[in-house]
Amino acid sequence: MDFITGVYLFFIFVSLYVSFLFILIYFKNRDDLYKYELMKKLPSISVLIPAYNEEESIKETIESVKNLEYPKELIEIIAVNDGSKDRTLEILKSINGIKILSKENSGKADSLNKALEIAKGEIIAINDADSFPEKDAFLKMVYYFKDEKVGAVTGSVFVKNRNNLLEKLQSIEYMMIAFGRKLFEYIDSVFVTPGALSMYRKSALMEVKGFDSNNLTEDIEIAWNLLSKLYKVKMCLAAKTYTIVPSNFKLWWRQRLRWDIGGFQTLNKYKHAMFRNKYGVLGGFVVPFFSSYVLLSFIGFFISLFMIARRITVEGFSFYNSYFNDADLFRIEEFHLIPNVFTFFGIFLFFVFLTYTAIGLKMVNKEKQNIGKTNMLIYLLFYLMLTPILLIHSIYRMLIGKLQW
Repeated sequence: MDFITGVYLFFIFVSLYVSFLFILIYFKNRDDLYKYELMKKLPSISVLIPAYNEEESIKETIESVKNLEYPKELIEIIAVNDGSKDRTLEILKSINGIKILSKENSGKADSLNKALEIAKGEIIAINDADSFPEKDAFLKMVYYFKDEKVGAVTGSVFVKNRNNLLEKLQSIEYMMIAFGRKLFEYIDSVFVTPGALSMYRKSALMEVKGFDSNNLTEDIEIAWNLLSKLYKVKMCLAAKTYTIVPSNFKLWWRQRLRWDIGGFQTLNKYKHAMFRNKYGVLGGFVVPFFSSYVLLSFIGFFISLFMIARRITVEGFSFYNSYFNDADLFRIEEFHLIPNVFTFFGIFLFFVFLTYTAIGLKMVNKEKQNIGKTNMLIYLLFYLMLTPILLIHSIYRMLIGKLQW
């Protein structure tokens, strides 16, 4: 067995193992995916809404929070104007019943930490300025805090703007993220608490000294930080929020670069936890899984490039020799398909992943959004293929020190 064959088979084996693992987790827990209970005694909540140049959405966001089905006397809303250059501060001042914290631009994490200093709630809820929670979201999420070991709870994030193809592909992606994150919960490994809708036990946030202002993705880092302190991170699939996603490729690419770089920053910060029992599931699963995901993305990408390049090279030499030796350039009897181990495993892996995607969309797409078979194929065959390219670009940006946004 040559090296490339061995690497390819390793890639296929690990990919199939992970796919089947999560399919089995789903079948074991499918009746409990949307399970939650309503608490009789509700905790007080401080809702932190960081905003930088959010004049188009900030008012609607705050109104959606004010209209939540949660006792008004138990909620305080703290909007943080992070040095906006548009009308964000002016709009905030026109809204009654909220606290406003205005500061020079210093980033989302620092904004949250400043608001955390004045927050009075037992639970800290983070709600991005372009995200709109459903009315019962908070009631469903706080239930998980009955367990004193729970440090954070996140909800399901869905796409609000589903107009062009890119937005529809992101809609599929967000549904699959919600489904996958719920499955991760069953192995205590939810490793990100998105800013679109997440809650934290205030005492836990204070213990880990708040959000890391040096990390581009504070919502990933804070989850890993809490896991490192042996807190549990939960996911309430039934609690929904809708967020505005990038509507063009340039903005989407920029967003994903930030996500990837922040993920690498987090991995580098907690790499010492790898396989160390004292860090619980963070060391035993999350760090190894995240590292393997990055490695496999690279392996899959470069194997594909190698096989395409080899095929082009072989066909090129064949064409060259045929042309200069007056041989037939193309003979119909030579056109046939010969399945081999690469073809078989590649097709099998695709159909396993297709099955996983179909299950996830069926379980999460309760609103019966029109996904479309064509959009689903584009998502699987092209959209996901951008992942390793993004990772490569992210590493390049880190190597040259270009981390500013």
